[in-house]
This record gives sequence, structure tokens and C-alpha cells, in this order.
Amino acid sequence: MDGNNTSSVADENACPSEGGLKTIHGFNPGFHFHDLITEPSQNWHIWGWLLCLILLVIIWIVSFITITRHIRNYYDPTIQSHKLRVLLYPPVYATLAWFSYLRYDYSTTIMFFATLFEALAIYNLFQCLEAYLQPFRDEAAGTKEPIRTKVFGIFKVHLKSKFGFHFRVLTMILVYQYPIWAIIDALISIISEVKGYYCGESYSFHGAHVYLVIINFTSLSIILSALFVYLAVFHNEWKRGQIPAHGMFWSIKGPVMAIFYIGDILLSGLETAEIIKGTDGTHSSDGLAWPSAAVKNGIYVIIVCVVMVVDVFLMGKFFGPQPEIKENHGEQRVSGWTAFVDGYLAYIPEFFKNLVCCGADSYRLARKRMELRARKKNQMYTNDNGSANALSPALGESKPSHQEEDLYPMGEMQQSASRFGQPFNNGGYKPVNEPHI
Repeated sequence: MDGNNTSSVADENACPSEGGLKTIHGFNPGFHFHDLITEPSQNWHIWGWLLCLILLVIIWIVSFITITRHIRNYYDPTIQSHKLRVLLYPPVYATLAWFSYLRYDYSTTIMFFATLFEALAIYNLFQCLEAYLQPFRDEAAGTKEPIRTKVFGIFKVHLKSKFGFHFRVLTMILVYQYPIWAIIDALISIISEVKGYYCGESYSFHGAHVYLVIINFTSLSIILSALFVYLAVFHNEWKRGQIPAHGMFWSIKGPVMAIFYIGDILLSGLETAEIIKGTDGTHSSDGLAWPSAAVKNGIYVIIVCVVMVVDVFLMGKFFGPQPEIKENHGEQRVSGWTAFVDGYLAYIPEFFKNLVCCGADSYRLARKRMELRARKKNQMYTNDNGSANALSPALGESKPSHQEEDLYPMGEMQQSASRFGQPFNNGGYKPVNEPHI
């Protein structure tokens, strides 16, 4: 039995592996509910699956109530459309994880789409905060407002203009790279899985999984850093507008970080340390041996469902329609069907439209930076030429002789330098203030 387990583990960890969307040669445990009555202690995977199902029902009920309240009180489409999209994050992610529990042989493929939906939820968080911030941008009307702040009270941030074009576009680039990469990651993962080069369990550098994990971690760290700075820079605006920006942020990033660090990193470490072990099938009613990766996946799905149950109540608090209902002063609400279309059916076209606009703004920013650099260089060149021309009369009368001190008394040198109105340093170059962008 041990020899068979060793060979099965070796086959499981081989890279490249047999291609296809199924994993571990079609490992698919049975879910025979009558076994729960006859042999309850030998079907723990069914108990875990039923627990996740109960949690999933709670998640969907709470999410449906919050979404319905939005649709019935749809007064501010620019903000509520993003809230409607974010509210689907807990139920959809938990549902896909639950299906990966039910069909572990397709779990890798299923969770590709869960990760993609997670990235789009983060994107909509940023878009929602931008919609909240727009009145303050209009109030600033392009004025230059410098700011010095700290992130977590440690990292110093200094901006020449927090409402400037430069900071806004740079933040958009750092945020948009995450959903863009999530789409690319899903495509690469599925293609490499079909070809047998994904190697999700082996952590071999001959497979794509290791490289995708590294890039995912880097991309996640970039967007986290950008959003932390974004929240700190506009702290006064969140306070003035009574916008729960930090609560909205942690309602999404909290589950992402919990699932990543506990569900992915910690469980992988426990599996590597052989604390999470597979079974030989002797304690299972169907006699099926469970590999350690399948056991880890079951625990992972339970963690996901527990985290999402907590998060769905936080979503109801921070992404609910309470502010829009409170601030409504007799405005006519949008119909339910229009709200549904605006919130969900227009989602994908709007996403790609914003990507194109972000690309156009990035190009404009690059052009502006090039123009500023050229203008600064020309200013330096003009100042240097002006300094040389001012000195040319004196230099023209000079002669290369050891009697130079006698020909040019100290008084004349002081008189020549005084024509510049101030001491002449560094070739006459003075730093110029960059125009506001």
C-alpha cells in the first residue's frame, strides 16, 4: 500500500504531467448521502461539503437582500452600479469554491474563474471610490494642492498635487494592472493545464504554476500598495464626505488576504511539512484513497466559505444602499430593470472602455513628461548660453599670459560679475518650477 501511495504521489507531482482540465487522473470522490446514516464517521468529506453548502445558502440570502435593496433604491447610478458588482463577490467566489469541492478533478480550472472574479471586484472597489471622489475633484478644478502624509504612520508620501493628472493616472495604472493580469493569468493557466505544463501541485520550475504564483504575488502587492497610498492621500476627503472608504477597502482586501495567506500559503506549508496528510482509503466508505492535495483543497474551501460568511455582512454595512437612501431628497429612482442592466449587463463593455481610456491617459501622461523634460533641458541650455554670452566680452579681451592678474584687476572682475544681479553659480542654471499636470 505504501509503495502504491508513493508512486501515486510521484505521478501527481510529475512535471510535465498528463494534459487536460482534469487533475490527479480524474480523482473524483463519491457523495453518497445515504452513507452518512450508515457510516457517518467514514464520510468526513461529505460533512464538510454539507457545511459549506449551509454557509453558501446564508451568503446568497444576505447578498440577495442587499442587492434587492439597491435595485429598489437606485438613485445614484455612478456609485451604486459599482456597489452592485462588488456585492456579487462573496456569493460567486464561495459558489465556485464549493463546486471545486464537489468536483475536485476540475478544481484548478474552476478556481481560475474565482480568482478572475476577485480581481474584477477589486477593480470595482477602486471605481466606486473614484465616483465618490469626483465631486472633490470638481471642487478642486485643477488647482495644485500639495500634500505630505504617511501610510500606516511609517512610510512618507509627498505629492506636488494630489488632484493632479500625474497621480491619478499613475494610480489607475497600478490598479488596472491587477485585473488585466488576472485575465492573462486565467488564460495561461487553462492553456498550460490542457497542455500538461501547469503542474499545480509539484511547484516545479518546469511548470507554469510557480511563475504564475510569483507574478500574482507581485501584482497583488502592487495594487495593495497603490490603494494604501490612495486611501492615505485622500483621507480628508473621505472624512468630509463621510465616505467609509477604509471599511469598503477591507471588506474586499480582508478576504483576499485571509484566503491567500491562510488558505494558500499556510495550508501549502502544512502540506509540505506533512501535517496535512492523505488517506489510504481504509477509513472511507467507498475505499477511495485521498491524496494530501485533495484533503488540503477541502479545508481550503471550508476556510473560503467561513471567510465569505463574515464578509457578506461587512458588505451589507459598507456597500449597502443606506447612504443613497439617506441622501435622497425626493429624486425619482431608476427602475429595477434599468438598475440591473446598468449594474451587470453594462459591466464588461464599461470595463474595456475604461481600459482604453486608461491607456489613452497613460499616453498623454508620457507625452507630458517628455515635453516637461525637453522644456527643462532647453531652459538649462538657454541659461548656459546666456551666461556664456554675458562673459564673452571679458573673455575676448583676455590673453593667455602669466601677466593675467595685472591685466584684469580684481575690481573689474567684480564689476563684470555684478551684471548678473546675483552670484553666478552652476553655469547660471536655476531650477524651474514644473507646470502642474
